[in-house]
Amino acid sequence: MSWDNVADAFKRLSSAPHPQWEGYLGFYSSWLGGYFREPWAMMVPMDDHGFHRGDGVFEAGRIVDGAYYDLQEHLLRLKNSAAAVGMELPKSTDEMAKICVELARRCQSREAVLRIYVTRGPGDFSPNPRAVVGHQIYVVLTRWNPPREELYQKGASTMISTVSAKAPFWSKIKSLNYLQNVLMKKECVEKGVDFSISVDPSGRLCEGATENMMMISKQNELLVPKFDYTLRGTTVRRAMKLAEQITEIKAIRHSDLFLDDLLEAKEAAFVGTTLGVLPMSRVGDHTLPVGPLCRKLNALLQADMKESRELRTTF
Repeated sequence: MSWDNVADAFKRLSSAPHPQWEGYLGFYSSWLGGYFREPWAMMVPMDDHGFHRGDGVFEAGRIVDGAYYDLQEHLLRLKNSAAAVGMELPKSTDEMAKICVELARRCQSREAVLRIYVTRGPGDFSPNPRAVVGHQIYVVLTRWNPPREELYQKGASTMISTVSAKAPFWSKIKSLNYLQNVLMKKECVEKGVDFSISVDPSGRLCEGATENMMMISKQNELLVPKFDYTLRGTTVRRAMKLAEQITEIKAIRHSDLFLDDLLEAKEAAFVGTTLGVLPMSRVGDHTLPVGPLCRKLNALLQADMKESRELRTTF
């Protein structure tokens, strides 16, 4: 019995684009050994443990007005995530930064989303992490599709997720196992809600599918769920620092937050790399005020993304 033609398979790959390809700007693969523009080349070997076991870690960042924002902080978190699951980055964070800069230079996009994946690497199909031939790096730049502008004015609808929050250990690692996150987003889409918030067994509010949350209490305290059981968000950490410039905010701290706290909040918002500070306007059937403080904080963050000499990496 003859095998099918490999050349025909590659011809099909290159001639059968799907709509999302339009937003794929460029790709780096340590497995293929270089930089590529063709979306069909953005592939991972099927026996890569990152694919069939979720055995890998990742980061997502932004290019804002022609420069990476807070790239080193993202790479540091990538390194920490890898260490937590017994992986060592194949390259130093400085070498990883050079890969990101070179990819951006080739793509020449002034607004884009960066995603970096480090996998355990190709090997067999067992769960044995020692069966691989070596850790791999995959980096991709895609066009940035910002949230609808009306959300920043009117606020986003929110629900309490029915999907269990991640256990504290796993919540602090950006691993490739994002099934819980996917299910959170799935229920939002099915219910026509913009975002959801996970809740742990003790009733503490945790985070969204891909974003941190914050609230401003009636006492004008800016409160963020503790990083003991949520992801240590790079953007929310920067937002907390920038909030020190807002005189109306009297205190900034981490706290155990519960649904009643959110329902009584003066303002609340989601915070993330692609969102900035996005106000909440509704939790279930309960309406939340969309006030000036979250808007002020988002304005500070957007300015910081464009102007911070300390955090911008040009290419």
